[in-house]
Amino acid sequence: MIITISAVVMAFCIVMGAQMIKKFNTLKELQEQEKKLQTQYKKELELSEELKDKEEYVKTDDYVEEMARNLGLLYPNEVIFKPED
Repeated sequence: MIITISAVVMAFCIVMGAQMIKKFNTLKELQEQEKKLQTQYKKELELSEELKDKEEYVKTDDYVEEMARNLGLLYPNEVIFKPED
């Protein structure tokens, strides 16, 4: 009887130990995933800030002038001189 109880207790301890090890490994994986997600979140916040800055710049006259120059547009009475090759 004592041997049977001891065997059941030992089996219970082995099962519980295996479950604890499994949960510990899962915890470590989740902690690593959390670190990766935090890093990604910080990068996304930085990108969001850059996009907000770009949005503000796009609303300025400087941006409009820059885009107009890229399209070859000029101010009235403006002359562009290009050196010969």
